[in-house]
Amino acid sequence: MKKIGFLLAAFILFFFLSPRVLAECTTCSPTQVQQETNQEVENQEMENNLSLGELRRNVIEKRETIRERIQERQATMAARLAEQKRERVRTFFGRLTQRFQAAINRLERLITRMESRLAKIEENDEEIETKEIRENLDEAKDKLAEASAALSEAKTSVEDILNGDNPQEMFQEVRDLLKGIKDELVEVHRILVQVIGEMKGLRVGQGE
Repeated sequence: MKKIGFLLAAFILFFFLSPRVLAECTTCSPTQVQQETNQEVENQEMENNLSLGELRRNVIEKRETIRERIQERQATMAARLAEQKRERVRTFFGRLTQRFQAAINRLERLITRMESRLAKIEENDEEIETKEIRENLDEAKDKLAEASAALSEAKTSVEDILNGDNPQEMFQEVRDLLKGIKDELVEVHRILVQVIGEMKGLRVGQGE
């Protein structure tokens, strides 16, 4: 097909150019006319090839430009979604840490009041046995101090966690931190409930 097209183009150019060439060169031989005609055909074919090559380059460049824009949009969207997830985790963390801090403050005040009451009981009856109660209170105070320290550490390290590349792992790590603090507070509360019962028993014994 290419050869037929080439011959057809050569024939057309020869048909249209031959009179002009003959008019310009009345002394030229048929061979010279044919050579000049062939040269014209080759020049035209080269121009066509150059035009096609430029067209291909333009198409390729446009495709690359579109691909780059799509990649930029995807990267921007991914960054926006990641930041939204970080903000949700940050809000979740802030809300729970406020609750935990309030719980720690309440438990600290409760322990202080319980120690004060226990001291009054001991003052009224020097022979009363309060060693186990004091040991339980000390254990509760130690665990509460650990929970408070863990909460402070979590507040300090949360931004480093939030700057991680994997939002799922980031959220899980924050949850693990908060769960550890929650477990400590639950244990402190359990110990104090037990101590309150023991102290009530002491007051009943005193009344008898």
